[in-house]
Amino acid sequence: MTLTDEQIEDIRTQLREQIQNLPEDKKAQALQQIESLSPQALESLLKQQSSGSKKESKSVFRMIIDNDIPSAKIDESRFALAVLDINPISKGHVIIIPKKPVPDSNLLPTMAFSLAKKLAKKLTLKLKTKSIEIQTEIKFGEVIINLIPCYGPQLNLGSPRSSSTIEQLEEIASELRHKEKSKIEKIKIKTSKNSESPVLKLPRRIP
Repeated sequence: MTLTDEQIEDIRTQLREQIQNLPEDKKAQALQQIESLSPQALESLLKQQSSGSKKESKSVFRMIIDNDIPSAKIDESRFALAVLDINPISKGHVIIIPKKPVPDSNLLPTMAFSLAKKLAKKLTLKLKTKSIEIQTEIKFGEVIINLIPCYGPQLNLGSPRSSSTIEQLEEIASELRHKEKSKIEKIKIKTSKNSESPVLKLPRRIP
């Protein structure tokens, strides 16, 4: 179901009301999460919170890992999942989410960084970037890795963001997931005709 702008704002308002009694630091973090959620994520989060479940509500990253909300997936390993950021700093902004929540950057699995380096090369090749900024960040109590493509001046986590729809992100994701067929060059081998060995003519011997 596609939500109207009015319905989206109504859901955001309901979610804001639910966090009014939180401590100020938690409240600010929750507000940031609410504002960054896509319409699909907002609807899913509202259903989850209004279901009356006693389970602790998931962060947006856990919802992505558990496929509770749609995301534009790029790649994954046993330890981490790479998706496009819904509010990217630049085209192809990827976040790498550990499959198990990591509270401290020192505890990030090595394989998550390996995935980051692999994707940095792919982003450079596919999107023709000048450079890739790789930065860790603690968001909603979890550490994630950001891959920010730079097409001109250097960018960082403080750079302005834009909003994208899941459909727009899927177009970029499809481009990044596409594997180019290796081009096999046909090597032409020039074959020279073997000239026949000259026949040696000996002078006729007269007996």
